[in-house]
Amino acid sequence: MKKIEILAPAGSPESLTAAVRCGANAVYFGGKSFNARRSAKNFDSGEIKSAVKYCHARGVKAYLTLNTLVTGNELPELLSAVKGACEAGIDAVIAQDLAVASIVRSHASALPMFASTQMCVHNAEGARQLQSLGFSRVILAREMSESEIAKVADSVNIELECFVHGSMCVSYSGRCLLSNYYVSRDANKGACAQPCRWKYYTHYISEEKRPVEYLEITEDYESETGTFLFSSKDLRMVEHIDDLVMSGINSFKIEGRMKSAYYTACITNAYRIAVDSYYDNCFNRRGDYQSPANMTQSTRAINNRPYDNNLIQKLKEETESVSRREYDTGFFYDRPETDAKICVNPEYIREKTYLGTCVYYDKENSTAVFEQKNKVILNQKAQILSPSRFGDDIIIGNLSDENNQPIESAPRPFMIYKIKIDEIIKNANNIWNEREIKPGDILRSR
Repeated sequence: MKKIEILAPAGSPESLTAAVRCGANAVYFGGKSFNARRSAKNFDSGEIKSAVKYCHARGVKAYLTLNTLVTGNELPELLSAVKGACEAGIDAVIAQDLAVASIVRSHASALPMFASTQMCVHNAEGARQLQSLGFSRVILAREMSESEIAKVADSVNIELECFVHGSMCVSYSGRCLLSNYYVSRDANKGACAQPCRWKYYTHYISEEKRPVEYLEITEDYESETGTFLFSSKDLRMVEHIDDLVMSGINSFKIEGRMKSAYYTACITNAYRIAVDSYYDNCFNRRGDYQSPANMTQSTRAINNRPYDNNLIQKLKEETESVSRREYDTGFFYDRPETDAKICVNPEYIREKTYLGTCVYYDKENSTAVFEQKNKVILNQKAQILSPSRFGDDIIIGNLSDENNQPIESAPRPFMIYKIKIDEIIKNANNIWNEREIKPGDILRSR
């Protein structure tokens, strides 16, 4: 059977490298136009070509977002963007506006198209209609439940993609006008100011024809923190890989093109471990695939690692090591009308700090060279994160600058510093007797 695709976000070349290194089967990113994340670093035409070349050399697919609404005077520029995608070797474009579909079919018929989640496809008929227009994949609406997704999957022969992790929008699949109203920044053109994350002050809300029926508003008046009416929780489905696979989804999509390379690495790595664990343990000793639907509950608990509490706990901890909001399973198991998934505390939660990225490892001297991302202090407790592993503990007991001079800290952004894996570190954690740090590995606090 074909293995599920892990699709990771790449808001910058650095994030793209992190995603590929940490196990993404495909990445999605935007150019400088027609991109629903205009505030990300994004990619110019040269960087798009380099990104595709980098991905293809490693067996990873590259998808380009052309997912904003398009006005009439933008059509010539859109045609140029489509032709550029073809020249770069892009594997598919993600589109919301049917003008993209029309131009692709007319000028680049071999270029696959994916229907954006902002097309709000909720049913099999919608998916079939998009297939008739030339789309090869539908990114389903984020408001769909597990059972609704399964019904669509059973009724169509088009690929289905679904968001499994990251920020959620309070509006239906991102179709929102709040940003336009408040600050004239068009969310449907990639410039959302996220007013849903702002705090509001009010005493009560009532509807015009029901003046005595008040909507309940929670506000801490003593601390004057205001109330958050629209700020959604973050989605996390890493502990429900079995349900996602059995629903018929072909691609697990991680949200986060506005997030750091550290975020991309951690979350992609967690889902890579979860998906691999799922498949590794759904094959019996003869190598035959054994669907969880045909397993007894006890067999599933023993043989399928996603049901192992220790693994689930580690996966949760890994996804909690990044900057995030409260996690939830979104609408896979709940209905929007019964639970709107609004945060109690919408502020970002930051439990671990991204300290640096390894740029070189001197094997002879057991010394790792890092580029600083946040301040590092001598004797600080930290972790090294590598692909397909959870963070391994380390104490920074031997810190020097790029000239090998001992230092107490590395305080400057992007400065080069070195950590020697000495006997103290090896005695504290014997994994370092064999383990090597590799370029691209991440150093973080613990």
